[in-house]
Amino acid sequence: MFGSTVSSAKDNNLAIPHDNTAQEIHINVEKKYQEIDGFGASGAWAMDPIGAEWSEENKNKVADLLFSQDKGIGLSMWRFNIGAGSEETDKNIIKDRFRRAESFKTGKNEPYDWSKQAGQQWFLQAAKERGVEEFIAFVNSPPVWMTKNGHGQPDSSVGSTNLKEEYINDFAVFLSDVLEYFEQEQLPFDYISPINEPTWDWNRAGQEGNRYNIDDMKKVIRALYHELQNRDLETEIDIPEAVEYTSLLDDDIYSAFTGRNNSRYNSGNASGAYPGKYREYIKEFLGDNEIKDMVGNKISAHAYWSDYFSGEDRLIPLRKKVRENIDRYDPNAKMWMSEYCILGGNGPGRDLSMRTALDIARLIHYDMVETQASAWQWWLSMSPYDYKDGLIYTDYLKPGDEETIIESKLLWALGNYSRFVRPGAYRVDLNGANDKDGLMGSAYYKEEDNQLSIVLVNYSNETKPVHLNVDGLPWNKKAIQFKPYITSDNYDLEQKNLFPAHKVFNVPPRSVVTLVGK
Repeated sequence: MFGSTVSSAKDNNLAIPHDNTAQEIHINVEKKYQEIDGFGASGAWAMDPIGAEWSEENKNKVADLLFSQDKGIGLSMWRFNIGAGSEETDKNIIKDRFRRAESFKTGKNEPYDWSKQAGQQWFLQAAKERGVEEFIAFVNSPPVWMTKNGHGQPDSSVGSTNLKEEYINDFAVFLSDVLEYFEQEQLPFDYISPINEPTWDWNRAGQEGNRYNIDDMKKVIRALYHELQNRDLETEIDIPEAVEYTSLLDDDIYSAFTGRNNSRYNSGNASGAYPGKYREYIKEFLGDNEIKDMVGNKISAHAYWSDYFSGEDRLIPLRKKVRENIDRYDPNAKMWMSEYCILGGNGPGRDLSMRTALDIARLIHYDMVETQASAWQWWLSMSPYDYKDGLIYTDYLKPGDEETIIESKLLWALGNYSRFVRPGAYRVDLNGANDKDGLMGSAYYKEEDNQLSIVLVNYSNETKPVHLNVDGLPWNKKAIQFKPYITSDNYDLEQKNLFPAHKVFNVPPRSVVTLVGK
C-alpha cells in the first residue's frame, strides 16, 4: 500500500555505491520552465450516482484514493461538471444514466435548486477536505431551456451552435450564479470552462454537448467575462477545451505538420458542415489581445489522438508544433492539457496493468517537457465502463449492485506526478533521460517547500541505473538524499528506503518512480 516503508533484500539493490554503466542525469534547479498549476481528473457522470447512492464508507474510500496525500494519489485539481438538465429532457437520446446530468435551474423563471447534482457535490466537498487546491467548473451544454432544440445536445437543424442568441447573457448569468453560490458555500471555483470541444458537431450525442464556431465562442467569453467582473468574482475563464492538439494550430503550422501544402484543419465534425470557423484556436484566442486578457493568457486543449494516429507517430512532433505555435504569440502564455483518455482502436477494454499506465506516464512526460503544460487532467476519475477511460473502475450500475472499487495501475502512475508535483512548483532543467522507448525524466522544484521531485518513467524491460547530479539547490550537495516512490507490477506508489544522491539508483523495468529530495 501507499506509504509503506517495509523493505526487503530486493529493495537494497535499488541504490548501490557505484555502476560504471549508470546514466548521468543532470538537473539545474536554477533553470526554470513552466509553473505547475496541478494534476487533476473529472468528477463527471459516474460521481453523481456514486456520490448520491453509495455508502459513506465506500465513498470515502474512493475520495481517499483520489485526493488524499497519505492514502491516495493526492490530486491537486478537480473538475466539476455543471449539468444542462438532460436528466429531465433527454432520456430517449442519452440512454445511459451515467451520462445524463441534472441542472440547478430548469427554466428561465424557475428558482435555483441547489440540492441537484448531490453526488458530485459530495465529492467536491470531499476533495476540499482532503487538500485539493484548484477547482474547475466545466460545461458540456448550456441548460436545456437555453438551447434552440430544448435538448442537451444539438441536431443538424440548429446551425453553428445550439445556444440561442438571445440567451448568451442569461448563460453568463446562470454560470456566475452557480459560481457565486459555491463561493458562499466555501467551495470557490478557480476556473470556469463554459465550452467543451466546440469543433465536434455533437448531433444527438449520447451525452451532453454543444458546438460553437469562433464567433459564437467569443460572444460567450465576452458576456461571461463582463458578468464575472461586475460581481467581483475572481474565477478565470478556461478556453477552448479543444478536442485535439491539431485543431489548435495556425494553418501554416498545421500544413507543415501534415506535410501537405496549404492544408487546413477540418477533422472536427462541425468543420465545413456549419457556418463559421472551427480551428486555429491559439491564433484566435492568444492572438486576439482582448480575448487573451479575458482568458488569463492561457489555452487549454485535450490530447486525444496525440500519440499515434492512422499509423503516424505524433507523440513528440505534434507537441513541438503546439509549443512553437504558442510561442509565436507569447512564450509566457500557459498551456493546459485539460482532458485525456485512450480513444480509437485501443480504447475498448479495461486495462488495469502497467501497459496503459506506462503509455500514459510517457504521454504526461512529453506534455510536460515538449508542450510545457502547466496542468494535466485525466478524463473520468471513476468509470463503470469496459474502456480505458478511468483511474478507478466499478461494476456498479444501479442501486443494489455491489459497490466495487477497482484500482488501476494508471491511478498510481498518475500519482507519481500528482502526489509530488504540487501547484506552485516549477519544472526545472533535466538532461540525460529523454528516450521514449527507454528512460524519460523530468524534474520539478517548489521553492516554498524546498522540495525537488524527479519523475522517472522506465518504459523498457531493463533496469536503468542512474546517477543524479543536482545544481542550484540551497543545500550542500553532499547532504542531498532522495526518497523513492515506485509504481510497477509489484508496487502501488510504494515508498522505499532513503538513499544519498552520490549513490546510483536502479530504476526498475516497466516502472514509474518519483525521487523526492527535501
